[in-house]
This record gives sequence, structure tokens and C-alpha cells, in this order.
Amino acid sequence: MNVLRQTRLAPSSQHVPFCLTEFVMSLAPVRFGLAFLHRWISLILFPVFLVIIVTGAILSFRPIVNSGPPAVPPGAGVDVPALTALLGKIEAAGQVGAVSVTGGGRAVTVMSQDPKVAGRWEIATGAHTPAPVGGIDLFRTAEGLHKSLLLGLGIVVEVASFLMLGIMVAGPFLAWLRFRNSLMGWHTAVGWCLLPLTLTSPVTAVMLTLGIGEGQRPQLPRTKRPIAVSEAVTIASRTLDTTRIAGLRRFRGGTVMLQLAGDGAGTKPASFIVTDSGATPLTGGPSLVKQIHEGTWGGAWSGTINFAISLALLGLSVTGMVSWVRRWRRNRARPLAAGSDILVAHASQTGTAARLAAATCDALTAAGERATLAPLGAVKPAELARFRTVLLVASTAGDGEVPDGARGFAKALKPGLLKGVRVAVLALGDHSHAHFCRGGRRLRDALVAAGADEAVPLWEVDGDPSARFVSWIDVLRAELELKCEVPGLAPVSPPVALTVAERRRLDDPARGGTLETWRILLQGPGELAFRPGDLVRVSPGGGDRHRSYSVGSSSRVDPGRIELTVRLHAWSGEDGTPQVGRVSGFLVREAAEGAVIEARLDPHPGFNPPSDPQWPILMIGAGSGIAPYPGFITERRASGRPGLAWLIFGNRHRDGDFLWQELFEEALRDGTLTRMDTAFSRDPDDGARVQTRLRENAPAVFDWLVERKAMVFICGRRAMAQEVEAAIADILVSEGGLKPEAAQDEIGRWLAEGRIRVDTFD
Repeated sequence: MNVLRQTRLAPSSQHVPFCLTEFVMSLAPVRFGLAFLHRWISLILFPVFLVIIVTGAILSFRPIVNSGPPAVPPGAGVDVPALTALLGKIEAAGQVGAVSVTGGGRAVTVMSQDPKVAGRWEIATGAHTPAPVGGIDLFRTAEGLHKSLLLGLGIVVEVASFLMLGIMVAGPFLAWLRFRNSLMGWHTAVGWCLLPLTLTSPVTAVMLTLGIGEGQRPQLPRTKRPIAVSEAVTIASRTLDTTRIAGLRRFRGGTVMLQLAGDGAGTKPASFIVTDSGATPLTGGPSLVKQIHEGTWGGAWSGTINFAISLALLGLSVTGMVSWVRRWRRNRARPLAAGSDILVAHASQTGTAARLAAATCDALTAAGERATLAPLGAVKPAELARFRTVLLVASTAGDGEVPDGARGFAKALKPGLLKGVRVAVLALGDHSHAHFCRGGRRLRDALVAAGADEAVPLWEVDGDPSARFVSWIDVLRAELELKCEVPGLAPVSPPVALTVAERRRLDDPARGGTLETWRILLQGPGELAFRPGDLVRVSPGGGDRHRSYSVGSSSRVDPGRIELTVRLHAWSGEDGTPQVGRVSGFLVREAAEGAVIEARLDPHPGFNPPSDPQWPILMIGAGSGIAPYPGFITERRASGRPGLAWLIFGNRHRDGDFLWQELFEEALRDGTLTRMDTAFSRDPDDGARVQTRLRENAPAVFDWLVERKAMVFICGRRAMAQEVEAAIADILVSEGGLKPEAAQDEIGRWLAEGRIRVDTFD
């Protein structure tokens, strides 16, 4: 028996069968084609759709206006001889198009192109009130626009009706129904919920265009000669009670259409065609399809429904256009500041390179140079040619890698693209790490390979950059003849004495097969300023290699308490004896409660949660990569207005390695955490990793990334982060219809913009 395996989730999570996900992903090419047509047909025909919808809304008021009381109230009647005489007089002065009886049968309103006869006429006295100059017949004008754009372009309207129907039918296949308070959330909800109602407008338009459902047209009587409107009253009076006359208008072939009002006592309104020989009842009337399209099937009620349909269609069109404009603005290349001839760029992983680049730019501008500052990932390689000098401060990430935000820039460099551009690179590193300054070296090599001239040889910085950075500035002034004030820089952060206030083991050693992980609570002297994701750098042996640990608390909640999640780095030596990491072993095995630790507390703005606690976030972590996220939760909870937050956490065993389980489950209950998915790779009933959970929940992930604009945080080993980025790229392909190369480019852009933030360790 084949049983579908489902994602094992926390209570608030959604369960998506894996085979269903694969099926949905297999439809990606079809959805991409539909999305392309849906978007571009809507954009190209937006003006036509807007005219059709707005005029349709106006015309929906016609049955509402015409559903009022009868033109001739019960007990009253039109003075037919006086009316006939008046119409004869009016027709002698100018051509009459249509006449409607008003004022309870005491006056008529004449519609005509001739201002001498248009307006209100009193039947008894013949007094004339001219129509306002420049006045228009609103319904007639709207009808002309609705049918032919007033330009004789009926074929355009007909084609637009077919295409409107197509994009409306395609809409539900492009987005699942999910209620969310966003522009496209409302667009999707209205499109789904009102689809049966809104479809009536384009469906009936297409049916009328194809001649479907028109019914049998009545045979209209013919006249031997054209008759005047006044003559039509005389002829009709021979057989009809014309005291109930409501209106007349010129009709086909020289005939006149005459309308009689109901009398409120059982006699219904009726229409007749008047010829030179008599009045013939007009039977048949418009078909049901036409009545549904025009909203005339139920009087005022049907007109109101048509108006609501028009409003819904207008809302769908406008929200779709606004969403596209927003996306277009967001995707536009952001040009660098004009008028600058020096670019100071930074490729930063923890914020140090960004800080030094900002200090460099400030020093240049203070001395009168025209300099601009930018993260390297936000710069297009071709833009470098605009500057006479490019200064780059670059750090190293992970195992000698280029910082995450700059990877897209390095990939886009082509041979010869930077010919003639002068560059100078300051590479940051730490000799205690393998591949010292390798990230900066790789960027320097890539720039030179693209044709750039290295104006100053590569400068490398070991550890605290302050002194070496100032020396680099001196070299720039001398070698490049730059005007530059020597910036005064404080050390990256001053040493601080932290007391171990509390220790608690987070994994369960009784389970077996877990990784020893501890919660270490450090108490600072007085009030310290820090946020979740900042770094505590510990070096117990003074000159020993320091290790950085992510802060899992916030001074906005408690200024003196710093939470760390520390995993013991343990392995077996060549002789089989157990070995532990120098720093993790010190924190876990040696630093008892009450011990004082000297450390540095460094800002890490590249991995702080959004300043706006309502900004949606997707937190992804494995093992001790969970470290900063307890602080994300507590800070957002303390704000009193936490936004959407989704955690995807992976480790070995649910019942032994579910780090910070109580905190996150409480956050689920109180709403601080919207959703949590877990993956425990060594549990027999699970066996998944965090990237597996992403792919299994591809539609939801795409919704959070693209529709909700969630900020993504990835913390853990670099290999895991790379797998997560690959999974996100796959989701952009399967759900968004992007080609693989375009998906990778989008990932690179999000990294450069800070939409995806990565904090990894070896």
C-alpha cells in the first residue's frame, strides 16, 4: 500500500502532500504561459478595458433611473390635442430626435441637435426652457463609448471582450485563494470569490458578439413614407389611449417608436411602432442574454447588480495595474548618484566593510571630492566605467568566499568590460582563519580580469582594521592624489566584561546521537545596546583565534542580558582521543556561572531583524543556526505589533535536538510566530532537511517571498545556506515561471538588496 508522506509540522502549519507539490510544480510551464498572457493582455488593453468597464457602470444606472414611477400618475393624463399642436410647432422650428413626457404629463423634454428646439416645453403654454449649452446625453455618450469607443471601433471592443473573458478564466489558475491583507491579496480574493458574478459581463458580451442567445427578432412594420413625431401621435390616437403617452423617438425606416406608461392600476407599459397606416405593438423585446448584459432583466435590482459587477471589474483592473507599476518601480535599476567621479563600494558580510567604506566616503566628501557610496551587489558592472576611481572594501565569507551580497556582481563581470577603470581594493580578514582575505582577493582578481587597472596594490587587513585602514587612506592620498581627510575610527568595538549569569543545556543527552548545545546567558555591565543577530566575539586565550556567536536577545527588551546558543565543537583526534574546540569548550565546560568573560560586542546590521516589526520574515536555521531567532521572537513580541513570521528549523532528532522548543511553541500560541515547520534528518518518520521543507511548501514560500515581500534570514553552515538558496531558486522556477538563470539572478539581487540575509559558519 502506497502511503503519501506528509510534512510533519507544528499545529499551525499547513500539510501539503509531496506528490501534490510535485504535480503543482509540473504545471509550471503552463502557469508561466498563462501568467505572461494574463499580465501583458491586461497591460496593453488596460485603457480599452477601463473605458468598457466605466461606461458599463454608467449604463447600469439606466434601468435604475427608468424604474421610477410611471410618467403619467394614475388619474392624470396628457392633453393629447395640445401635445400634438406643440410637437407640430416644435418640428416646424427644427428636427426632433426624441421626446419624453415629464412633470406628470404637463411638459415634454425634447432631445435634438438643434438648440432652438432642445430643452423643456410646457404643453399648455408652449413655454420653452432651452437645454444647457454644451450639455450631453450621458447614457447615449456612454453607450457609444461602450460599443465602439465613439470612433467606429466596434471590432476593437469585441476583441477586447474575448480577451477579457480569457484573462478572467485564467486568473484562478495563477494564484490559490488565500485571504491576506495586501493589494494582490484583495485582487486574488475578489477574483476568486466573485468569479461567477463577474464572468456574466464578458460572457454575455461574447455571446452577443457571436449572435448566441439573441432570440428571434420581431418583424418590424414598414411605412410607405416617413412620418413626423406629431403625426405619429395623431395616428396612434385612433386605436390607443395616448393620454398615457410616455415618450416618442424616431425609429428605423421613417417610423416612430411610441411608449405608453402604465397607469398603476394593472395596465403595464407598452411600446408601439407607428407607421403611416397605424400603430403596431412591439413584441419580443430584448433576449435574456441582452437583458443580463444590460442589467434590465429586473429593473433597479438588476441595474444595481450590474453596477456592483462593474465595480468589481474596475477593482481587479486597477489593482492589477498598480501591482505591476509597483513591481516595475522596484525592479528598475537604481542609478548611482550623478555627478560623482569616485565610487566607494563595499562587499560586507558582518558590517565591518560597510562601516569602513562609509568612513572612506565621508572622508573624501569632507575634503571636497565628489564621491558616492554603494554596496557592490547593488551596482551593475557597466556602471563602474562612469567613475575615474573605484575604491572597494571587501570582507571574506565562509570558506574564503565572496560575501553573499556581492556574488551576483562578480558573476556578471565580463572580460574587457572594465577597461580603463582604476580600482583599489582593501581586503579584510583574520590570519587565524583559513583562506586569509580570500574573498577580497577573488574580487580584485575578477576586476582585473574584466580589464580594470589596479591603481594601488591590494591591501590586506588582519583582525582589527583601524590602523591598517588609516594607512590605506594615506596611500590613496599619495598614489591617487585624492583629497581625503584621515578618518578617525574607533576600534570595531571596545572590550566588555560579561558575567555568566545562567547556563542550561538545550539538547537531551539521554536521547543519544544529539549535538551538545547550551544556552549561555551573559550579564553585561550596565546597559548595552545590541540587537538579535549581533555578534559576541570571544577569545579566552587573548591571542588565540576568536569565535563569534550570534546574539539571541535584544537590548530593546532587556539592555543587560545577552543570550547565546553555543554548540560544543567536538571531534576525535588521530589517536581517537576526544577533542573540543578551544572557545566552545571554554564556554561550555570551563566558564561556570559567575565567571567573567572578556569579549567584544560587534553590531551586525546585515543580520538584524527589520526595524519595522510588522515586516514579514522567513527564518531558516539548522542546528545552532537557530541562535539569533529567539531574539527575533522576543523583540517582535515586545513591540506589541508583530507581523507575519515563519520559522523553518532543522536538526537531528525531534525529541532530543528541538532547540528552544518551548519558546517557539509559546510564540505560535500567542501569535508572535505565524507558522513553524521542522525537519529532523535522523528521525525514521521524517528524514528531511530544511531545504526539503521549502520545496514541499513551494506555493506558500513563493507567496511569502513574492507577494508578501518577506525578508529571508538563513543561519547555519554554509553548505546548508547554499542548499536553501538553491531551493528558493527552484521555487522561483516552478512557481514563478522564471528560467533557472533568471532565478539565480533574482536570488543575487535579493542578496544585494538585503531581502535575503545570510549568516554562516564553517
